[in-house]
Amino acid sequence: MPFWTIRPPRNLIAAVAAAAIVFQSSLPARAELQVDPQKLYREMTAAYAQGSANGWHLADELYYFSTVLDAGRAYELRRRDDPDNLAIKGVAVDLATQLHYNPLTSSDAAEWYVRLAATAYASDPVRGAAARALLAKLDAEDADTAKLAFAADADATANLAAFPNDAEALLDQVRADVRAFALTHDPQFRSAALARAAQPVFPIGLVADDGTSVLTYAHEARAGAPGYTATDLEAAVAIASHKASVHTIPTIGRVLSHQAYLVITAPADEYFGRTKLSPIGVRNEIVRIGKYLDVGWGDRMTTDALWVVDALDDWQQNYPRDYELPRLLLATYRTLGRIDSPQAKAAQVQVRKTLTIDYNASPEAHLLLTGSAGA
Repeated sequence: MPFWTIRPPRNLIAAVAAAAIVFQSSLPARAELQVDPQKLYREMTAAYAQGSANGWHLADELYYFSTVLDAGRAYELRRRDDPDNLAIKGVAVDLATQLHYNPLTSSDAAEWYVRLAATAYASDPVRGAAARALLAKLDAEDADTAKLAFAADADATANLAAFPNDAEALLDQVRADVRAFALTHDPQFRSAALARAAQPVFPIGLVADDGTSVLTYAHEARAGAPGYTATDLEAAVAIASHKASVHTIPTIGRVLSHQAYLVITAPADEYFGRTKLSPIGVRNEIVRIGKYLDVGWGDRMTTDALWVVDALDDWQQNYPRDYELPRLLLATYRTLGRIDSPQAKAAQVQVRKTLTIDYNASPEAHLLLTGSAGA
């Protein structure tokens, strides 16, 4: 089945549209308005229209999938019992399967929702096989970082096969290798990134020289850094030549022009986790726990630290693109590293996974992956 046939059912569009006025009037006038399922559903249908008009390039497919994830998360967080919630989960399963969803290369920090959607359809007579395969894939990747890295490369390569010479597909394949190398330090991923970026068809002008892209490898190889092969150097020279000959304005990552998606920054009056910590409360709690650790409280601060992790998890589900999350995740990771208890160590592993996979492109993830972040 081609990618562009996976669309929300028409009766779902009609039902949600009919409920728009009633739902809009029922919303409280506070932070919940910023995660409005109806607005996000309209953004999803607009993305579908945009993709249809553009002819469904991979960037259109990924943008549409991103809006489906946003709308689905909003329904799950705000209208869980609405029957449309289940319908959107079905669309999410279809697109995650067809677009080879991989948490390492996705920019949506949505693994929890993809899992939720797949679980909801695991016994479905139509989508069940795909949903179970998706869950098995995510479980295997969770259990083995190397498997996640190889899967990221394979998933990006599969999308390139479906969209030959598509600029977004070419970029995603190299991004997958860059992130896989950052996660595993396996040089074969770095070599693959260099070789693929050296191809004449690769849109090198769209790659930002920001210290976290394949251009960093090219600079290092040409400077004689250890660990690079002669083939790597040859690719690096080709990349430099191609880069010098283009004048395209670079972009950092994929630009999603959402009009109403899950807002980037959590409002100050939103509260997260079972202890209902506000954004300021999370920051203050990390500082407070640190002060107690300074005077020797050690594992007695385990429960308090776990409440911070719980709040951050809730915060991420509501505002996955909040620019402050990577910084707070890194601070929490360091804090947990100072607590010598099994629960704190287990939580630290989970926080590391969230930061280095969901926010792999962040400076904080880079610090952690290069060993510069401390305990």
